[in-house]
Amino acid sequence: MKVVLCLMLGASLAIAAQVPSKDDLKGAANAAVDKGQAKVDTKADEAKSKADKKAADAKAKADAKAGAVPVAGDKVKAATAKGEGAAKSGTSKAKAKSKKGTTKGAEKAKTVTEKVTK
Repeated sequence: MKVVLCLMLGASLAIAAQVPSKDDLKGAANAAVDKGQAKVDTKADEAKSKADKKAADAKAKADAKAGAVPVAGDKVKAATAKGEGAAKSGTSKAKAKSKKGTTKGAEKAKTVTEKVTK
């Protein structure tokens, strides 16, 4: 009988040791949220870089063709510069909106985690 009681006590202690605490669960959940947020932010940075490069390449290509036309070439170059600026401004706004959204989502997720672990 003593042996059975000792085994039951040992098993219950082993099971309790394997169950993570609320703080452990909260920390793991917050770490997962932060990791996801960083991943999305990195993707937004990469997308902005690609879009900015495409805008610069398109401007360079149009300017090269416009260089052969004396009077109209200057107007084309001015227009492409304006277009490139607008495109880069647009990608900056999109990146900022994406980061704002991921930050807001991460804060909501952490708030829910906080409520659940109380």
